[in-house]
Amino acid sequence: MIRNLFTAVCILVSGFVPLAVQSQNFAREFIENQKDKSKTEVVYVDFVDEILHTNTTLSMMEGFDELDAETKDLLTKKYTLVSDKVNDSILLSVFKTKFLSTLNSFGFDVRECKADSFPQTLQPNEHTLQVAQFELEEFVVNDTIAAKDNNQTISYTKLLSGIRWNTWLKYNTSDTNTCLIFFADDETTDDFFGFIEKTGGQYYADYTLTKINPNDAYLLAHSNAELCGRYFFNFLMNRYVWLKTSGNPTMYYSIGRQGNLISDDKPFDNFDVIQ
Repeated sequence: MIRNLFTAVCILVSGFVPLAVQSQNFAREFIENQKDKSKTEVVYVDFVDEILHTNTTLSMMEGFDELDAETKDLLTKKYTLVSDKVNDSILLSVFKTKFLSTLNSFGFDVRECKADSFPQTLQPNEHTLQVAQFELEEFVVNDTIAAKDNNQTISYTKLLSGIRWNTWLKYNTSDTNTCLIFFADDETTDDFFGFIEKTGGQYYADYTLTKINPNDAYLLAHSNAELCGRYFFNFLMNRYVWLKTSGNPTMYYSIGRQGNLISDDKPFDNFDVIQ
């Protein structure tokens, strides 16, 4: 009985290990394919030419629309630190340049063209990607510094301003079998750092606060573009492994900063898939 059980376990393990090795080999194969012009993935890319500006602080402010024009103007100036001070053309250029350079750095054959010029029939190594919408969103959020004193928690909360860059991408829109909508975002807030101190029996918050500024929006456009490029590479690599293993990959794969392969039994950070 024990011998039979041991034999069964050995058979199970011997069957599993090759599948794990095979999945990893397919991931490595995908990376190597991008170094061969005859095997590389071809990506047709189109970019929307405008940015949606939103301010969730104002839109969620109860009764804002009923306020008089002067009060609206004062609140808008108070909670709009970036959106009205950035150059949309530069933001679009920053994103586009970094996104294309990231895809190219992975070895993809990137072809920029309008969406209406995308091929209607795609080869297995061809993909279309429409960067369909950008949003620069301003918001506020609370952050807190705290300290313990005689088992008592002393805290100080500060309202911080923040901006978030949101990107929506449409993948293979002409192919109903593979059509997807991806979403990725990046955000930053005022830099708030400090501590609680006690002087003369009173508690004080000693902190520094560096407000967000328009340059942060350009940095977000740049970092989000690199993020989207990396996410797209990981998506195509895992898709390749999934197809090669007939839908039975044993791991999830990601490419490291040095071009090295990383694997895990849990999904890596990637796009939110909306559809």
